[in-house]
Amino acid sequence: MMSPETFVEYTEYLIAGMLAAHFAYSLCFLIIASHMIIEYEKMIFLKPEKRSHKITNTFVFLLVGTGYFVYKRLLRYNWFLRKLYFALYLVGRGILSIIIFYIFSFLVHLIFSV
Repeated sequence: MMSPETFVEYTEYLIAGMLAAHFAYSLCFLIIASHMIIEYEKMIFLKPEKRSHKITNTFVFLLVGTGYFVYKRLLRYNWFLRKLYFALYLVGRGILSIIIFYIFSFLVHLIFSV
């Protein structure tokens, strides 16, 4: 049987890991964007019709985050502005990830009274 303290600790590790994975994947878009777009589009179904395709797309989205969608929206800008805007997005996302982590951590501690 897992103690509440252990459960809270592992939950915090899971949340931190997911947020870090999203940030790292987005950082890869900043560095090697064209390759990352190709790889992301290999992982998803661009026009999903079946339920299984939609579930796969949802899983991939939860795994890698929003970096792909933000970068695709920035493709209309020139290279320098695209990289600058995406770097600013990453700074904001990093700050937001820290805030989200502390909110979830507070809630988990509150629920389990640890």
